[in-house]
Amino acid sequence: MASFSVILVRPLFSGNLGSVARAMKNMGLKDLRLVAPKADREDVEARKMAAHAQDVLKKSKVFSDLKAAVAGFDLVVGTSRRKGRERGNWTEPRAFAEAAQKFPPRYKVALVFGPEDSGLLNDDVALCQRMIHIPSHKAFPSLNLAQAVMVIAYELYLATSGILARKVSIPAEKKAAKLEALEAMYEDLGALLGEIGFLNKQNPKHLMRLLRQLFNRARPTDKEVRIFRGICRQVRWWRGQKALT
Repeated sequence: MASFSVILVRPLFSGNLGSVARAMKNMGLKDLRLVAPKADREDVEARKMAAHAQDVLKKSKVFSDLKAAVAGFDLVVGTSRRKGRERGNWTEPRAFAEAAQKFPPRYKVALVFGPEDSGLLNDDVALCQRMIHIPSHKAFPSLNLAQAVMVIAYELYLATSGILARKVSIPAEKKAAKLEALEAMYEDLGALLGEIGFLNKQNPKHLMRLLRQLFNRARPTDKEVRIFRGICRQVRWWRGQKALT
């Protein structure tokens, strides 16, 4: 299986170092590399945000420049919000993760993230063979550094862990009864249960809430609702006949 390392270029904020470490450990990544960091990995904020991923933070390696940090990798992948002719071949996280399933064993991949204020510079991008762009809303497209790491790490985890390969049988959605039909059924049912003394007079709505939850899970069709209402009416008719005898 391929291995993935996270490289943060000139990170500014200690809290983000900790958050990145935690995101990595959540998704099974361990190798964190820092290039000319302005943030301090020993800072209390970094350790606090790392929570139980302080081991990732503690074992992180520091490099003076990106070229040294990516030495020895088979593939260097940059990340950036900005696109342009000089900013590489673009793909999105999910497409990249799907492609990663076919990487050779022991294939070493570097995931490179730029500083929080400016992102990767063109000189940084020049060292990347591929670029990942995370789609986001145009009104506010910039993601926090740790969020960007989590998005890509999550997609890689899903793709390489075999989770997506597990086929789950999901039955086709049946056409459920409309709300009006369900409410009419609940009225019939509530009336019947009240007549036979099954509802708690102090709190009759409690049982009806539970029954609503049951039917909401079942999502009965119009035909099934009609059958159930017919049963309620028949029981009430039978009780009426019983009372006359």
